[in-house]
Amino acid sequence: MIICKACGYDNPLGRVHCMQCGAKVDLSMVVTADQATGARGEVVVKGGGTTVSASIGQIIKRIISLAILAVLLVSVALMWQSTTVRDISTDSAHALAMKGKFDTLSQAQQDGKTLTVGFSEEEINSYLNDARSPKQVKFAPDKGGVEFPPRLTKYQIEAGNGRFTAIGVAEMRVAGLSKEIILRADGSFADAGDGKKVKWIRAFIGRLPLHALPAGDVMAGIFANACFKLPDYDAEWAVLKDARTITLTPGKVVVSVGPATR
Repeated sequence: MIICKACGYDNPLGRVHCMQCGAKVDLSMVVTADQATGARGEVVVKGGGTTVSASIGQIIKRIISLAILAVLLVSVALMWQSTTVRDISTDSAHALAMKGKFDTLSQAQQDGKTLTVGFSEEEINSYLNDARSPKQVKFAPDKGGVEFPPRLTKYQIEAGNGRFTAIGVAEMRVAGLSKEIILRADGSFADAGDGKKVKWIRAFIGRLPLHALPAGDVMAGIFANACFKLPDYDAEWAVLKDARTITLTPGKVVVSVGPATR
């Protein structure tokens, strides 16, 4: 056996590095035990002049640090990539139609009457985005210079089978450079104890899937609520929360209020 002076571990003859601490065994420093300590039948390594290599623990730490750095670089690269946003036309006629339908639906809900109304994507997005909408989304003003976090310039809702997609087009400016970043979250309406609520399923920044990261469900929910649960639309959220049913189909949202019909 060869006793390592760095950690005292007994290594079998022929080892180049200590099996426990990784210290390099310099065979030129190997002497018999009786020469070093007076004992017989053992071989030890002299302490003086040995070169100690990085321990296994240090190597593992270095590998972990490189892995974390690689994940961060990949995440930034994915966030930086823009995805395609479908163009949904908006105009004041659709915005006014949306408002009229929603006011009728809200009144029926308050009166306890049964009513079902369908809203198209064009009506919903005109209500949110058209400049002549009675309730256009208020975006942060363009201040120029450095803008971080990104400034939302568009908000869009797309309806699908059983779920909807909320999309935010954001602009980030750094050192005179402008970059468009797409924020996206997929959700559905779920029944809760006190009415309907939005259940966020997936969330993306660019092509980075937040829901796939550690604690992704929690992270996706926090991100989606911060970006897409518009605080100026409390009246609209209240109607949806107390709706009897909300049906999502491609290009259309159907909302029913009031008692169920027999």
